[in-house]
Amino acid sequence: MRKTFSYRDENSDKFWTVDVEGKTLTVIFGKTGTAGRTNIKEFESNADAQKEVDKLIKEKTRKGYIEIFGGEQNNTDFGILEFWNLIERSKRKATGDVNEQVEILTEILTERPVADIIEFGRILNYYHALSYTSELWAAAYIIQGGCSDDAFDYFRAWIIAQGREVFDNALENPESLAKLINVEEAEETDAESLLYVSQEAYKSKTGGDIDEFSDREGFAKFPEIEFDWKEDDGSLERKFPKLYVKFT
Repeated sequence: MRKTFSYRDENSDKFWTVDVEGKTLTVIFGKTGTAGRTNIKEFESNADAQKEVDKLIKEKTRKGYIEIFGGEQNNTDFGILEFWNLIERSKRKATGDVNEQVEILTEILTERPVADIIEFGRILNYYHALSYTSELWAAAYIIQGGCSDDAFDYFRAWIIAQGREVFDNALENPESLAKLINVEEAEETDAESLLYVSQEAYKSKTGGDIDEFSDREGFAKFPEIEFDWKEDDGSLERKFPKLYVKFT
């Protein structure tokens, strides 16, 4: 059982890999793109080793680590700051139209090296998985008057498209969205096309297909969440009163 997790912020881009073979627990960690450091620990049984793994994974996910699968190593300096810079540049040029923003972003990415396009997609996937929370889903449900799995995916993409400040504020306090979104625009909080921007840029740049891109990019696993609200028991109103008053 080998699992790899990624953590990204403005100061770091790290990986953390854990593996259990029999009674042996191996942890490899370090800066993305490096071999990292290795710690090996022996336990009395496989069950004890697995119990420690489960504890470590919970600790890492609470800190913002996201499980990732596949993908290739890239030699690129493209990182978090440049990701948000491109989001902001495309947003300014589009003057509020998210579909136009995605078209502009696709054009910008197409001019970049392939490694940058792939890394943009990885960072996008990371933030999309990071924002998969019960709190944000509750906010989306209130704002949109209901929110399916797919709608929540597109809602989180829309938040990412608004830029880093909006994204960070929404994760910390979803009620911050009450000041950002007008009632008449609530149904437009959807940026499905942003989720495919790297694929489109890659196809335009290389002529490759989606499967080829996906193999090179890898993917991020959404964390497991426990809902602490229901649609009809008053919990949504208690949880986010400002959003509830504005959008219901």
